[in-house]
This record gives sequence, structure tokens and C-alpha cells, in this order.
Amino acid sequence: MARRDATWSDVDGAFSKQTDGDIQRDTDINAVENSLNNIVATMKGTRRMLPEFAQETYGLLFEPMDDTTARQIAEQILEGIAAWDDRVTVSRIDITPDYDNSQYRMRMSFGIKALPGEQKEIDFVLYTQ
Repeated sequence: MARRDATWSDVDGAFSKQTDGDIQRDTDINAVENSLNNIVATMKGTRRMLPEFAQETYGLLFEPMDDTTARQIAEQILEGIAAWDDRVTVSRIDITPDYDNSQYRMRMSFGIKALPGEQKEIDFVLYTQ
């Protein structure tokens, strides 16, 4: 079993409520996944009081849909994660154009520095419309 030196928590992205009416919280790996989702899904300049948060991915979603643009999106996402979440080491990121649905499909494999040896995968969809 992995040794834990830290515990993380964050607000549940779905804003689910607990039995006492308070907002549910995500902990540990779910909190880290929530952070990654926020980095990927937030358009730079839209976060109040922290306009430099995230990365410039959204501008690339209106470029020609091809492997070159997919690679540039991946680079931007990696830069955003490196800047905004030092708990994570991304081991792989694959972004594939889905021409029929005007979107990119992304699968990312990552590890958490405080939990060596554990790998996690998450999927995202980036819409170009």
C-alpha cells in the first residue's frame, strides 16, 4: 500500500450536495483529476481574479483540424499543467482529431508525485465548434 504524506480536497465539479445540504467535496485522486479538468477546460482570461490561469488551447480549436494542431494543443495543455499543478507528472498525452464530430479526443496518463508507482488515465473531449 502506498504511503500518504498529503491529502488534497476540492469542490466537486458537479456541485453535488451532501446530506447536510453543503457542497460535496472531492478528495485525493478525485481532487487532482478535478484540478486537471479545470486546467484543460478553462479558457485563459476567464477566471475571475486569476486571468492568467490555464493555457491558450481555445485559440487552437479554431485552427485547421489536423495532427499538427493536435500536437500544439497537447503542448499547451502540458505547459498549463506544469504551471498550475506541481503534484502531477504526465507520462503520456494523446490527442486525436475526430473529424466526424468536430472535436478532439484526449487521453492523458499521469502519476502523482506523492504516490509513486500509481498511474491514472483520464479522457477529455475538446469541441471545435
